Amino acid sequence: MRILVLGGTVFLGRHFVEEALQQGHDVTLFNRGKSGVNLYPEVETLIGDRVAGNLSALAGRTWDLAIDTAGYLPNVAQAVRAAAEELKDAVDYYAFVSSIEVYTERHCALADEATPVHAIDGAPPDPDAPEAYGIHKTHGEAAVTAAFGRRGLLLRAGLIVGPYDEIDRFPYFVRRVSQGGEVLTPEGPTLPVQLIDGRDLVNWVYRMVERGRTGTFNVAGRADSLTLGRLLETCRDVTGSDASFTWIPGRFLEQHDVGYWHELPFWLPPNQLEFWARIDVSKALRAGLRYRPLADTIRDTLEWDRTRPPGSRPSGAGGLDREKERRVLAAWHDARSGTREP
Repeated sequence: MRILVLGGTVFLGRHFVEEALQQGHDVTLFNRGKSGVNLYPEVETLIGDRVAGNLSALAGRTWDLAIDTAGYLPNVAQAVRAAAEELKDAVDYYAFVSSIEVYTERHCALADEATPVHAIDGAPPDPDAPEAYGIHKTHGEAAVTAAFGRRGLLLRAGLIVGPYDEIDRFPYFVRRVSQGGEVLTPEGPTLPVQLIDGRDLVNWVYRMVERGRTGTFNVAGRADSLTLGRLLETCRDVTGSDASFTWIPGRFLEQHDVGYWHELPFWLPPNQLEFWARIDVSKALRAGLRYRPLADTIRDTLEWDRTRPPGSRPSGAGGLDREKERRVLAAWHDARSGTREP
């Protein structure tokens, strides 16, 4: 196939590029040329900025498939709309990586593709507004559908993990467990977790397009198949560390200003946990979505993480600061040894 990847130098985009090259496809990148400029010197790169309306480099070209991973851009909706309009007569299929954040009902488990999504009346909100990301993704889906109809593949992704994950949520626990010692962990070992290796998502997308399959799909891990306890124990097994896990109730963590999700990945407020950890992926499973062993994802993520130069973690990356972890653990043990119940 001739594949156009919009972006292609960050996390999931890199997996789309590398898997396509491994399969022998002809790959073209379209991006601003500001990050990862030397990652794939053998791949043609077209320079432009779709948010700014500069898509002239795409004119007169055709591809079999366009891959759009537009995420935390200044204006996701505008970026997707511009690309879809420009490419509607230039590519056969358009795959857009959307998000389960398009759903408006987030207090229940097993949201499926028929669950209501955000309304798209009017212009998308300011990117910093509450729920803006999900609303922008909903606008992006609508733009792809308007331009491509049944030639569009909409991928409502949950938590994507694996190598190249600069957001550092999954890598945080992999790295922290590998360091050993007492690890602060939230709630209890039965806390549900749902995640998908980005490479499994990518492999499935290419198989879908080769079979001419399109439509809207939730793409996440299997619901009800993984807990935080099993995830951390597998991290310990893979890394061979001596890590021990101290499970601390959420109310105590809140009292000590530990932040949900960002500081302690996979920990969410009770009214959101079921949604994020119980997305219905049965439609994608019927369409052939498959998962590699969790241990492989952990091992590959750790190997990648160890190649990162010191201080290379981006500002705002996830994970609990080690000094804060020590303080909260000490406070927990003090409370447990005292006369009062923590």
